[in-house]
Amino acid sequence: MTSPPRRSPHAALLVTAVLLLSACASPRAPSSMAPSYPAVPGIGEVDLVWHPREGMRLVHTVTKDIEASGPLTKPVAAKDRKQHISLTRAVEVTAVGPDYFEVRFTQDGFALPATLRISRDWTAVDARVDETAQLDDKERQALEVTVKQVGEPFVQSSRFLGHWKVGETRPFDIELTAMPDTSGRGQGTMTFRGVVLVGNRQAAEFDWQARAEFLFAGDPGRGVPGQMNIVGREWRDLATGASLRVTARADAEFSRQGRPAIVASETAEVLDLEQSRL
Repeated sequence: MTSPPRRSPHAALLVTAVLLLSACASPRAPSSMAPSYPAVPGIGEVDLVWHPREGMRLVHTVTKDIEASGPLTKPVAAKDRKQHISLTRAVEVTAVGPDYFEVRFTQDGFALPATLRISRDWTAVDARVDETAQLDDKERQALEVTVKQVGEPFVQSSRFLGHWKVGETRPFDIELTAMPDTSGRGQGTMTFRGVVLVGNRQAAEFDWQARAEFLFAGDPGRGVPGQMNIVGREWRDLATGASLRVTARADAEFSRQGRPAIVASETAEVLDLEQSRL
């Protein structure tokens, strides 16, 4: 008599990890999910430049819908296989210098007590914890790492900047840094579709697609590999270079002991113009 296949004790944790990875990734969505904005005629090329100023504040409302399926998800409670996440995320520019600018991050009203300095070539130079934060050395070091991880999607968004011609396509590299003990890299292409009106603001419209390979290096994965396919669209403000809207879909898949799990996520990020200061 053949024994039934043994369930991995880590299966539920692995699925939860991929749920979190999909939630924290920063993909952009396919055309079928994206809203349609009126085109601005007569513009064949743009110079998309980031114009930070002290006191600038970008407040985005973010919604994510995530669903896990496949045999490996059976140990996971049905209520946990689907997640709806809604949050508010803010980035505030606190200082601007000739070769750098500094930002602070807030999520759902909780402000990280640290400042991230970014060079003009979009490298995260330094994370500085507030002197008033009552933390020991180990906690301060952990917070510095956290701030750089939180700021990584913001830093990577600089790939949209530069001189673009309508229809131009460029390659780019991506890194997945959403979770500790998880690494991932991939490649994709992005295309400038033209200039549209988002409300009363002119915006550069992009869509892109990418594929990434990721690996759970520590518990609970211990070497479990996976793949993620991402497609998306984003609109960047011509006046400031800031992101006005993002829509997204990402599909992640991995397997353990021959049993697959698939995690699909859809994301929408919208700049709240009333709460923001451009």
